[in-house]
Amino acid sequence: MKSSRHKLPLGIIALCATSLFGLKDTGVFINEHVQKTYGGNEIEFSVGEEVQIIEEKDDGYYVAKGKAKVTIPRDKILVKELDVPTYQIVKASPIFDDNGLIIRSLFIDEYAVGISINGDKAKIKCNDGTVGFVSRDALKKISDKRDNVTKVTVKNDVVAKSGGKSLNLKAGETADVVDYDAGHFVVRDDNNAKYKVPAKNLDIVSGQKIEKPVVKEEAKVPKESKQIVKLEAQKAPEAPAVVATKASGSAAKVITSAENKLGSTYVYGATGNGGYDCSGLVYSIYVNELGVKLPRSSREQSQYGMQVSKSDLKQGDLVFFNTTGSGVSHVGIYVGDGKFIHASSGQGKVITSSLAEDYYENAYVNATRVL
Repeated sequence: MKSSRHKLPLGIIALCATSLFGLKDTGVFINEHVQKTYGGNEIEFSVGEEVQIIEEKDDGYYVAKGKAKVTIPRDKILVKELDVPTYQIVKASPIFDDNGLIIRSLFIDEYAVGISINGDKAKIKCNDGTVGFVSRDALKKISDKRDNVTKVTVKNDVVAKSGGKSLNLKAGETADVVDYDAGHFVVRDDNNAKYKVPAKNLDIVSGQKIEKPVVKEEAKVPKESKQIVKLEAQKAPEAPAVVATKASGSAAKVITSAENKLGSTYVYGATGNGGYDCSGLVYSIYVNELGVKLPRSSREQSQYGMQVSKSDLKQGDLVFFNTTGSGVSHVGIYVGDGKFIHASSGQGKVITSSLAEDYYENAYVNATRVL
């Protein structure tokens, strides 16, 4: 089980660790968790509970339970399965962009994950991050689903069990965890056989049920603070007034550039190399195209420039949202008429949304002007 020994080709292993814009994964809770919604309701998750991961965010996983959708910290969930087809290139072929131009040549035996199929063409993402279209006869499907591997360190000498079989694990070596089941992590050996190991024997975040802390009276939010929050919420403006103003100068360039990127693929951590994430889209336009100095993350971007009120938004301003419940985690570019352009991980591409939508109205944090 040493980390240097793998049956899977390196290309597939790298793809396992890649964010696959819009393709749903299955996760299992390895810690108890209580998440508050914007409406004040509490959603409880228990150890061993499975969820579908709708999208991956900067600091957590966006999941659904019933009608509620919330963002969960990464250390609460073990991602166990990637619901995505994997292909091997079996015929040397070019890969094309949206305009039909050749991006580069594909090579026999490299790997890619499938995004969509349309007739005799397939849209794929290669191991190097290249996204484009290729002829289906150049591809051979090798898997529909794949275990997501979490590498952990073995804490104690232990014998993992699988029916009548056993696997000896030594303290200090590494193991590949692919699942969690009733207090045990499921590890995979080099032949893809799976064994159960008591959670206490592996160095992973938890995996064991923990007692809920008792909240002391003095730790509760004072009544006066709640009243202040309520008053501030009452004073918060509704959707910004619609002002039909025409952008000029730098703002016009920003709007044009953002509109030209509509439909581009969402790729976590990207600033134009095959796609964009939310802050990467902003960074690409303002820094790379206009030379405006901006930080890379949405949280840092929200503190840069002049703060402006929601009712005074102008085209080219940046609008920020709390989509995780723990501060600014998303950013978009205001284009006027109450609309903004942003790279949406949920939709898997760059889209236009309205500030008046319930989700974004509730998640709105602030806006800045950098032009």
